[in-house]
Amino acid sequence: MSALITYVQHRQPQIAVYPGSFNPFHKGHYNILQKAEAIFDKVIIAKGSNPGKEESAFEVPAILGYRQIASYNGLLTDYVNNLSYPVTIIRGLRNSTDLQYELNQYRYLQDLSSRHLKIVSIFCDREFEHISSTGIRQLQNYGMAGAYLL
Repeated sequence: MSALITYVQHRQPQIAVYPGSFNPFHKGHYNILQKAEAIFDKVIIAKGSNPGKEESAFEVPAILGYRQIASYNGLLTDYVNNLSYPVTIIRGLRNSTDLQYELNQYRYLQDLSSRHLKIVSIFCDREFEHISSTGIRQLQNYGMAGAYLL
C-alpha cells in the first residue's frame, strides 16, 4: 500500500498542448483532439493569434465546453515556456504536405525554445484528411461549410 501512496504522491500528470488558430475548429481538429486525449491525462487547446491569418469569425463549438481552452498571442514557444509544468505539444497531420511543413515548424520550435520541447504528431483519420480551415472558410461564403463543422 505504501508503494501506491508513494506513486500517487510523485506522479506527474502527462499534459499536452494542442495549438492552432482553429479558424474554425472543425471535425478534423476534433479527431486529433480525441486521439490526443486517449494518450494524455489532459489536453489544453491553445488558440493562438496568427498575424498572418484573419481573425476568427467562428464560435467555439459547444462540444469543447468541458475542455480547457487557452488563448495566447505571440510565439507558441513563449506560451509553453511560461507554463509552470512540462507539456508535450500536439501537432495534427493530414498528409505528407503537412508532414513536411510540420518538420520545418519543429526545427523553429527547437531553435526558439529555452527548454527541451516534446512534440507528438498525430495523423487524422482518412475521412478527415481533406478538411482544412481555409477550405471551410471558402465554403462558408456559399453556405456549404456545415458538414465539416462540429
